Amino acid sequence: MLEIKSLNYNVGALQPIMSAETLHFHHDKHYAGYVAKANELVPAKWANKTLEQLVHLARDKGEIALFNQVAQVWNHEFFFEGLSLNLEDHEIPENLLSYIRKDYNSIDNLKDELVRTALARFGSGWVWLVWEDNHLKVQSTLNAETPCGLKGFKPLWTLDVWEHAYYLDYQNKRLDYATEVVNNAINWRVIGARLGL
Repeated sequence: MLEIKSLNYNVGALQPIMSAETLHFHHDKHYAGYVAKANELVPAKWANKTLEQLVHLARDKGEIALFNQVAQVWNHEFFFEGLSLNLEDHEIPENLLSYIRKDYNSIDNLKDELVRTALARFGSGWVWLVWEDNHLKVQSTLNAETPCGLKGFKPLWTLDVWEHAYYLDYQNKRLDYATEVVNNAINWRVIGARLGL
């Protein structure tokens, strides 16, 4: 049985980048809805599996309806954990910074690539910073697809580019949303921890 995971911060902690109203609807309605629907669809034989195991099993067994729900649960939890407006969380660990410089020459280039990828994603989906083949890479996925459980990929950070993530605050201005989050709300400390730095 999956449970709703509480935010690591209060509902107003990301203002003005993300309003309390948006975060409330996003976490308490959209994300919670995915949890509820996933619990309806998880077969009894998988009831004791972890969320990550459910994502892997649903993908492997071709259980598309279940996959869409559990993947969205995983993606949202990963997304919420990677956000912060606390200045100490914006300090990039030195080892991570060296990888950024190696693969993107500068932090600004990496941020630009994240924003460009958000704009290039047609329709709903996610933008990811992943670790693959000892390199940092930016990629995007459609709808509920996720790098969770895919061999050779370590997801490090994600940006939700479904309209429900930004429409109350930015309407159709995905560029503004992506730019604000990427420039001001990435928790680099979490990314470093996920990479093992």
